[in-house]
This record gives sequence, C-alpha cells and structure tokens, in this order.
Amino acid sequence: MSRKSIVLFGVAILATVLFALEPGQTELEHNGWFRYTNQSSGFKITDPSISRFSLERGYLRFSYQWSPAFFTKMTVDIFSSDKYPEGATVRLKEAYADIALPGVRDFNLTAGLQKHYFGLIYSWDYTHPEKSLADDQSVCASADYGLTINGYLPSGLGELQLGVYNGEGYKYAGKYVNTSPELLGNIRLTPFPGIALGVSMFTNAADQSHYKNDKKGRITQSGSTFFMNADTTNKNRFALAPMFKLAFGPVSLLGEYISYSYTRYFSYYKINFDSAGAVTDSTLTEKTKKYSFSGLDLVPTVTLAKRSLEIFGRFSIWDRKEEHDSETELNKDKSFIRYGAGFNYHLIRREKGKPGLEFQFAWTRTQPKNSAIKPTDALLAQVRFEWSTLINKPEL
Repeated sequence: MSRKSIVLFGVAILATVLFALEPGQTELEHNGWFRYTNQSSGFKITDPSISRFSLERGYLRFSYQWSPAFFTKMTVDIFSSDKYPEGATVRLKEAYADIALPGVRDFNLTAGLQKHYFGLIYSWDYTHPEKSLADDQSVCASADYGLTINGYLPSGLGELQLGVYNGEGYKYAGKYVNTSPELLGNIRLTPFPGIALGVSMFTNAADQSHYKNDKKGRITQSGSTFFMNADTTNKNRFALAPMFKLAFGPVSLLGEYISYSYTRYFSYYKINFDSAGAVTDSTLTEKTKKYSFSGLDLVPTVTLAKRSLEIFGRFSIWDRKEEHDSETELNKDKSFIRYGAGFNYHLIRREKGKPGLEFQFAWTRTQPKNSAIKPTDALLAQVRFEWSTLINKPEL
C-alpha cells in the first residue's frame, strides 16, 4: 500500500478535523435518519414496550472556508421529540472556527462548540446505528464547548488533539456549567496499513448540578423526614479509553476499552421532630459515594457486493461499581452484556464513500448481570438519507 493510501486509510477511519473547501466555498449538508424501533423483554416483538417511528436525526450543516487558514462551521439538529407540542425540537450541535496554527503544518486551533475527542465517540460513523459505548453510558457527550489544538501528524502517522472544555457537554452552556474545566488529550496512530491504535483521556475536578439525587424530593424513613437536594456534584472525574481498528480487505474490527470513575457529592436535610410530632429544626447531612465503570466494545464488519452491503456484529460488556458502607460492589442491575448483529445496504454512496441513501437493520440483546432480570431486545430498522452541495463564490 502506498504512502498516499496509508494517509487515506487514516483519514477514513479517524475523524475528519479539517474541511477541504476552497476559499470562498460554502457547503450545505443534511443528515436524516428515519427509524422504526421495537423494544421488548425476552424477544416478545409482538408485545413490545416500545414500537414507534421517529426522525432520530435531522442535522443541517453550514460550512464556509474564508481563506486557506480560516474555516467556520455550524450544525443544528432538528429531530422528533415529544417534549414539546410541536413534536420536534432543535439542538445546537456544532458552532466553531478553525484557525491554522502559524508554522505548524496541518494543525488548527479550534474554538467553539466542537467534537469531544474522547475514545470512539467523536469518530463513530454509525455503521452500527446505535451509539458508541461512551455515548450510550453517558461517560461524556459527543460535543462540548472549548478550545482544542488538533491536526494530523507528519507522513500520515495519525492525529493528535489537546483540549480544554466546559466538561458538561453540548446540552449545557448556562447555569449548569461550573468553573472547573475539563482537560483532554487524544492521539491515534496508523503505524502500518490497516492498523490504527489510539488512546485518549480526560479529567475534570468537578462536574456540576444537572445530576439529580437517586432519591429526590421528600421521603420519610423510620419516622424521620428527609428533603433531598438536587445539588449533586461529581468530583475527580477521570476517564481513559484505548482503541484500535484493524482493516484487511473486506474485514474490519473496531474495538475500545473504557475506564471511568468519579466521586459523587450530595446532601440532604433531615427534618427533626419533638415528642409531640412538631417540627423543631433540620440537620444538613453531606455525603459522598464513589463510582467506577469499565467496558469493552467490539464491532466486527464485513463489506461485500462492491461496498453496497455491510454485515456487522457487536459485543459489549459494561460493569458499574458503587460504594456501599466503604465497600465497592458491582451493581448487577446496571451492569450488562450486550450482543447482536445486523446489516447496512447502501443504495447510493456519496463521494469518498460517505452514506447517501442507506437502509440499516440491527438487533441487540442486553442481558443485565442480575440473572433475575430478563434481557431486553431491540430491533432497529432505519433509512439514512444524507446529501451535501457546494456553493462556489460568485464571480464578480
């Protein structure tokens, strides 16, 4: 394989951080995912707990190349939601500017709402139509507000990102963002054709506020009344994610291991009563609880029929450990093994192999490690339609 092919391989399996437009060009792009979901317990697909059609994604992307050294992009997501009477909602997903670093070839300073360069979450291309493991288990958001230095290493060796983010994710930009920034580093290498290796990490001294206590509001236990505060903070957040991808001919294997931990701080007021049952005062109690998570995600894929057909599998493990009375225990209800398979059929591909018009089907079974809980089966059938167009700068 030539050096050029190595570079293309790296670009194909890694995220695209630079946008190759000519100065003065604008690109408009739409990504639409129309999905049917059937979810049931123990594969009772004729008696499902969920059976619905929805528009899972409606990205509108606007990109503009101001000059060879200055690029801007904005993405909004318009998708189905029953939170509002209109039946849909709009979410800002990207809004950033790339500025080329003087004297450092192929590296940019990116400022704004941008990709969160952790593990596989930022380069997950939805060959499997469900989310990456880190996204699915809320380890972090796929995008966040911040500053990054990012770009490609020389000779097609890989890519590198160093960043500082809010740490709360793209859904929060106001009162729920605290003063503790998240620090992130990510590197991916393509030392040989068909092999990519990488590792990323982030740390955050404190996350803030939008987490709720497991028990909120007012509860009564043993005659005492407690008022739970929704002021939970997660401190000492740390996550590490080695990844790999092997691709030889029509066969590829994508894999990721995740380790994530934090300590949750929370508090509650205990309402005190006198012997007559009248309220006398309240006592504030502050507590901590440690959480640790680990997981493995593997996605093998075989591409056939001149790249029209992709057959994939998926195998995931997720362990959630919680502190109880100074002892750390596995929460078997929220730990699981997940496996499944499916296929994609591309009716139309765009340039560089991007999806144009595609049908996707996937089945996954999630079995909690508490064997008393029945497995959950999910069937997804989806039409994915994506297009883009270039608008050249008008000649004067």
